[in-house]
Amino acid sequence: MNSRRELILSMASLWLARVASAAEAVRLPVRDRLRKLDELSGALAHREIGQVDWQNGVEALARGIDLAELCRLADFERVAARLPLLPKGTNAEVIQLLPGQRFTPKIFAMGKGRAIIPHGHVNMVSHHLVLQGELHGWHWERVRDEPENLILRPTIDRTFKPGDSSSISDQRDNVHWFVATSDRAYTLDCIVDNLDPSRGYRFHIDFVDPDRARKQPDGTLRAPRLELDEALKRYG
Repeated sequence: MNSRRELILSMASLWLARVASAAEAVRLPVRDRLRKLDELSGALAHREIGQVDWQNGVEALARGIDLAELCRLADFERVAARLPLLPKGTNAEVIQLLPGQRFTPKIFAMGKGRAIIPHGHVNMVSHHLVLQGELHGWHWERVRDEPENLILRPTIDRTFKPGDSSSISDQRDNVHWFVATSDRAYTLDCIVDNLDPSRGYRFHIDFVDPDRARKQPDGTLRAPRLELDEALKRYG
């Protein structure tokens, strides 16, 4: 059993090293990228690779992807037509990209000024690829939890355009926030949850208030926790 696990880990590490090359990823057709994403997600679910390995792999797969072909495979135009833009927050629909897929793909839709509100995650990973429009996005490292706050370290603050992506896990860039800066914006999120079934829940989300965060002497931020309704009111 140990030798088999070591072989799987060795093969996964070798593939991750290869796919991390931009040239290697650019040569992969969209369907092959999706199959590789599915393989990574299965390996993560079985704890054959780590969460950061998954992030590195899916971000490499997203680089240079043919968005037109991806949108065709995702039936994007038809899905987008079913997603009216909401006055607060986002609208979303789960889609199917592969038979028996081991990740959950969702298309998110939002109008200008609407947001994927600031929140952190527990027991899941996700990757976020811009399909259409532009957003401003922020990520923070989740340093530690307090009863009323999350202690965060800023990591990403940039504009995201079509083809740009980022990812989250329990171990890296755990908290994020996206605001649409174009008339409308759409992202494709690919999610793997229930990473540790012993927790008794598939995933958990913590909403935070970065605008009221207090900077600490070490450069971290103490961001107050919010309930969903308040988070939507402030940031949706």
